[in-house]
Amino acid sequence: MGVDVYQLVEEPDWFSALSPRESRLLQGALAYHTLVRPGQRVRLTVLRTDGPHPPSLTDQSTTRIEWPSDRTVVGTIEAQATGTPVSATAAVDVVVDLGGPPESLMRLERPPGRVHEVRSAVRARIPVAFDVARQKRTDRLENRRLSRPIPRVGRSQTRGTGSASGSPRAVLFGLHWLELGGAEKWAAETVGMARDAGLVPIVLSDRPSGHPDIARPVFDDALVIPLSHPMTGEQESRLLSDLFRRFDVRGVHVHHCTWLYNRLPWIRAHYPGTSLVDSLHVLEWRTGGFVDIALRMSNVMDSHHVISPQLRDYLVDRQGLPREKVSLATLADLTVDPAGSPAVAAAPRAPGAPLTVAFVGRFTQQKRPYLFLRLAARLHKRLGDRVRFVMHGDGELAAEVRADHARLGLAGVVELRGTGRPVADTLAEADVLVISSDNEGVTLTSFEADAHGVLVLSADVGSQASVVPEAMLVPRAPLAFLAAAERAVVQLCDDPGLAARLLLQQRSRVDAFAALPRARDWTRALYERWAS
Repeated sequence: MGVDVYQLVEEPDWFSALSPRESRLLQGALAYHTLVRPGQRVRLTVLRTDGPHPPSLTDQSTTRIEWPSDRTVVGTIEAQATGTPVSATAAVDVVVDLGGPPESLMRLERPPGRVHEVRSAVRARIPVAFDVARQKRTDRLENRRLSRPIPRVGRSQTRGTGSASGSPRAVLFGLHWLELGGAEKWAAETVGMARDAGLVPIVLSDRPSGHPDIARPVFDDALVIPLSHPMTGEQESRLLSDLFRRFDVRGVHVHHCTWLYNRLPWIRAHYPGTSLVDSLHVLEWRTGGFVDIALRMSNVMDSHHVISPQLRDYLVDRQGLPREKVSLATLADLTVDPAGSPAVAAAPRAPGAPLTVAFVGRFTQQKRPYLFLRLAARLHKRLGDRVRFVMHGDGELAAEVRADHARLGLAGVVELRGTGRPVADTLAEADVLVISSDNEGVTLTSFEADAHGVLVLSADVGSQASVVPEAMLVPRAPLAFLAAAERAVVQLCDDPGLAARLLLQQRSRVDAFAALPRARDWTRALYERWAS
């Protein structure tokens, strides 16, 4: 760990048996349990399992010295916080569970109960009908949210003590989890940018996960603590208090972390000199999501970074936030540099070559992979070998995707590719990328596709209209999506010159979007101010 907040009483010989991911998880647990128990020695019993169980590192179950029979004891270890005299009392016992391998956690989590069991079975068996009902509910909630202001927490009237001036300057990050994803990719990049600015990155995450990305080099010199819940209120405040005591926390940057969002009023009350900002990606009409949380907390925050015009307009025009408090800075260059992209004109298909239609993304409800499979079935029935399909991804619906693939008779029609193969391979083969999501901000895959000369066909969600030609935008509602997407692909097959004309329109939109302020520039300037 690049940031020493604890020291081991004695380093055990079993450390070398841990994978890099497990070692980072244990380091985060050691940091947490020593920080919340200053002046005490902590004795950890370390468990692991081969089953589909997320790590249990900081929650209340860590205080119990018993565990399920499928856990294996890796070893024991003692540690204490640095810079604090240790009392002579006996060590406090803690049991931490490193959980199972990340691949065992890649499954759909279902709430307990018969109702949820039936609901999940119906959704898996008839996903389109289920989605029709789901989208009708979304439409009602969207209309309701657009007409109602979000209540806000009160402004802080107190003056606190501030963070530890003279200590190492730091940024406190709040992340969802340490997994693959567009928002997570951006969050990880900002951690590296903070380090480059001379700030110590302190990273907290709050969602159950195996955290497969925790061993990435970007976190080498960061203090990373993956939180598991529920924690005790006393330990929560001790954790934050000790971090602010040890570091001069110049700013808090929240990336989709509910736990840290909800503690911003407390941070503002006690450390008023700390800047509080967030990055927002997508409106979530059914739940309100992180945009609603950000609005509730806006009175204690300094700035909101948004990645799309849609989000800016919603916060400013619909919810009445001051325009100067909302910074539009896009992620158009996060995965590709639009200025360095190849010419938009793709090579024409060879005579008789099929049109290649691809899906690239996580297999989740949001991405609606089942719509792509049904689109493929429709198009194959209508066009036969004039079109081929590649489906590239993995995720919690992977088992259902495979079952759907077999049920629809798509073996030999839709090639399934996992995350072990580069996405660039699929985009190099594709003529059309289908984005079937029911909600997005602006997808990073749209920019990647454009960089490869691939035409994007997308549901009209989020700010996809900013980068996708009008002729390739189709309705969000599932049945209308399938009908319109089928027509669009048939037209591309029937008119060999259509794709080239639409690609020119797409590149024009992508170029215009890329000319907007960029998130890297906005964040770099922010961190430079914090470091000064």
